[in-house]
Amino acid sequence: MHTKRLVLVALVVVATLGSPGVGAAAAAEDCSFPITRTDATGTTMTISEDPETVVTLNPSAAQTMYEIDAWDEVVGVSTYADYLPGADEKTTVGTGTDDATVEQTIALGPDLVLAPNTISNETVEQLRDAGLTVYKFEAAEDLDAVVEKTRSTGELVGHCESADATADEMDRQLDLIEDAVADVDRPRVFYTFFGFTAGEDTFVHEVIETAGGDNIAGDDDTPSDFFAISAEVVVDEDPEWFVLNSDEYDAATVPSGPDGDYEGTTAYREGNAVVLDANEISQPAPRLVDAIVDLVRVLHPEAYDEEIEGRIDPGALDGERRVVAERLVDGSVSLQAANIGRTRHVSFDLAPRSNATADVRRVNVSLSTVNPTFELALRDADTVTAPNGTRTLDAVALSGNGIYARDVDHLTLRFAVNGSRLGAADPETVTLYRSTGTDWTPLRTTRVTTENDTLVYEARTTGFSALLLAVDEPAAPTNTTTASATATATATATPTPTPTPTPTSTATARPRTADTSTPGSAPGFGPLVALVAVLLAAAAGVRR
Repeated sequence: MHTKRLVLVALVVVATLGSPGVGAAAAAEDCSFPITRTDATGTTMTISEDPETVVTLNPSAAQTMYEIDAWDEVVGVSTYADYLPGADEKTTVGTGTDDATVEQTIALGPDLVLAPNTISNETVEQLRDAGLTVYKFEAAEDLDAVVEKTRSTGELVGHCESADATADEMDRQLDLIEDAVADVDRPRVFYTFFGFTAGEDTFVHEVIETAGGDNIAGDDDTPSDFFAISAEVVVDEDPEWFVLNSDEYDAATVPSGPDGDYEGTTAYREGNAVVLDANEISQPAPRLVDAIVDLVRVLHPEAYDEEIEGRIDPGALDGERRVVAERLVDGSVSLQAANIGRTRHVSFDLAPRSNATADVRRVNVSLSTVNPTFELALRDADTVTAPNGTRTLDAVALSGNGIYARDVDHLTLRFAVNGSRLGAADPETVTLYRSTGTDWTPLRTTRVTTENDTLVYEARTTGFSALLLAVDEPAAPTNTTTASATATATATATPTPTPTPTPTSTATARPRTADTSTPGSAPGFGPLVALVAVLLAAAAGVRR
């Protein structure tokens, strides 16, 4: 093992679940108990009966449990598994590597603990000394290991049938992808994550190669694991594409690199970059296949359109079509689309809220790609501050599940405003703003109708971000009596010109300025604070 692996062991992908230990069973075995298995610590353990409660110490274990329909049995998850639906209903046991993890896990007293390879043997022994059954996984080095880990997890938790079905579907999809890109010209690809890249004995390398790319870090003369790579080597290899991780990058833009070194690459000159979801590319779990599909779609769009689109998840293009908009008890709005086939436009209509100053009545989603099933969420964003000179009417934060910001070309939102709540404010100044993280961008907002005392407005936005509906505060009334008296009193004196102050606002444009953002882009919430690159990398890595 190359010495450069030392740092990355505490970082990204090796913190994920790997392949099962020596005792991995074949998929054809019955899901029966008791079962005896040997894990990565060399410990042989017996699980006497089907576990009713499970704690997962990293996100890939949690994702696997979710995908094999064993999510209800999970009672504890690590910090960065919060992206999974329902994770907020589980107990967060910590990062998976801290003392709190041990304490919280022991307090839960689960029937089984699933531990990643980066959990130390000492921590595993602490949990075992407390009477817990802990299965520690080995690191996953290839896609076959990820598929087999899925089967093994199902066997450990009593969900063999659904785990086998998930693993079989992964195999089917991988075979389809490999056939689709078998004869393509393979562009040179560079994966970068906080200064590290993936060698040939990593599942990220296999993601690139399976998607029809040529990993520039996969040569025999480079380290085989994850390693730090110099800018000089990258420039010499001259990648045609940069693959970025969403834990580090928000936009699909080739970074200039140290001292602008990457500006000499073909990828930089041609603007070839793709951002993959960290919850897919960094986690050796079933959704890793989604990362491969996304990469094929960018590297080989013709192969994707002709051989893959609509075939990866055939069931998603069939079945009962469902488009549902509902207000949840916590005040948030859930917009769910299922089995919509190849439709690129979906509309969600919401019932009005009683006594609301303003609320969302309709969301029209225009997709940039086929996405048969997805969910959008609108949550209150009450802590935001309106631009100077305006008053907040409503504020929401938009997020997605099962859909990327880049998969949405644009969204058109229709808001209803209670006219009686505007007071003396001019209804024509009602404007929807989109957050840039440090400021607000006004969007073109149009009043489309008036129903009794309800004013209905419409605006178009891109990406997922916070949105603010505001109205300009009315100007202070002028005291005409005082003004007249002042004019009379000064009429006989020599007039002295006095400059009139001009009101200012933090908004950089007036509310009716057209939205000039690029459709399909995902506005961020401001630049990441670069405390220390290695610290950021370590924090991101632990979540795997």
